[in-house]
This record gives sequence, C-alpha cells and structure tokens, in this order.
Amino acid sequence: MTAEVEERLSEFLFPVTEKRVYFEDEHGKPNFTEHYKAIAREDNGKLISIMNDSYKIVPNRDIIMPLMDQLHNLDNKWIIDPSHSFVSDQRMRLQVTFPDLTFFDGRSDIALSLFLHNSFDGSEGVRFFWGAIRGICSNGMVFGTVLARFYARHTNGIQLHNLKDQVEQTYDQIPVIKQRIEILQNLEVGKGLTEAIEHKLGKKVMKHVTKQPTAVNQWILYNYLTWYISHVVDLRMRAAYQLQVSKLFKL
Repeated sequence: MTAEVEERLSEFLFPVTEKRVYFEDEHGKPNFTEHYKAIAREDNGKLISIMNDSYKIVPNRDIIMPLMDQLHNLDNKWIIDPSHSFVSDQRMRLQVTFPDLTFFDGRSDIALSLFLHNSFDGSEGVRFFWGAIRGICSNGMVFGTVLARFYARHTNGIQLHNLKDQVEQTYDQIPVIKQRIEILQNLEVGKGLTEAIEHKLGKKVMKHVTKQPTAVNQWILYNYLTWYISHVVDLRMRAAYQLQVSKLFKL
C-alpha cells in the first residue's frame, strides 16, 4: 500500500534541501551569509525560496506519509480527493475526504474533509483544517470557526498521532455544524454582510452573487460563494477564500 500511495502522491513528495547563500561584494568576490539560506528541490536543483537562517524545513513527505499511515489504521473509508488539492514548488494542499461521514442540509449530502497544508516559502506553516465537500457540485467548505472553538476547548488542534480520535471527535461535532447551518438558513442577508463580502473577497465575487437568484437567507448566499470559490478561483487561492468565508459566516 505504501508504494501505491507514494506513486499516487509522487508529485507532492519531492525532496528539498538547504543551500548556502552568497552575495558579491563591490569587487565581485563571493561572500557567504549566515543569515539566510536557499531552499531548493534536491531532485532537479530548482531554487524555491530564500529564507532566514531560523527557518526550518518540513518536507511534504514528513507530514503526508505519517498521515497516510494513520489513515490506513482507520475504520472509516477515505479517499485522496483531487477537487481541492494542489501542489507547487512553494506550497501544497492535500484534501482527504471521508465519503461515509456525511450530514444532510436539506439539499444534499455533505462529506467531511481534512485539508493538509505546507509551504517552503514561509507563506504558511504545517496546518490542518477540517471542512467538507458537497456531493452534488464539489463545493468545498472549511469549518474553521465553529470547529476552532471545539479544538481550543478539547485539544491542541489536529495531531497526526491521534487522528482516529480526531476523526471521531470531529464527526461528533456534526450537530454543532448543523445547528450553525440552521441559524444561517434563518438569517436574512443584510447590507453589512454583502459589503463585508465585497471588501474581503472582491468585486468579482460579488458580481457572481448578484447574477444569481436573490439569496433569501445566508446559507444560500454561503453556497453561492462556495460554488464560485470551488469552480472559478484558482486552486492555489481557494484555501484563503474558504477561510475568509468561514469567518464571515462564523462557520
């Protein structure tokens, strides 16, 4: 199984290394600096970034493969989901979806997903987010607000060594998520919210919203936004947009 997973995720697992950084003085003589280091791909030598000396590399392999080991020990079915996954030299996001861990919002089943992030350019550290994906249209969601409160009370965040417990505890929070969704289904869309959406997400997003049938409640508006993010926004930018929407709707 390990070989199969490695083959499937090979584009995520490229090796990285640190190299010394030097600059030329006024005479053209190279001088090495101890304050910065270069992060490069070890397989092809491509420069990824220049970071300060305190930066610590966490290779994608060092977080992805332990995650795969933990997933294989679960009783729950899971899939590596390409819908919101991406990898570049600088950053990655890997989505794992649990197709049997679902809830229904009145329209369709929504399956829990785990999002794993990492970067080599300092844009973000190793991060995990719980979210979901709507079955009928692959709308991605991040439950960064409602679940953050839960993890703050009960854990120190998502930990690889106890993923089984994390999955079970997160699924146990489905009633809390559904309760928030029901609240959104009963809240009107006010001017303050639409102004905040345009300010945080931009005029292009609001232009999409205004072309849709009038959102009679905030949950419908939320789904207009998640559809746009999941089908129009570039893969590399989706996480940032999803997190902003999570904050705006307190979900």
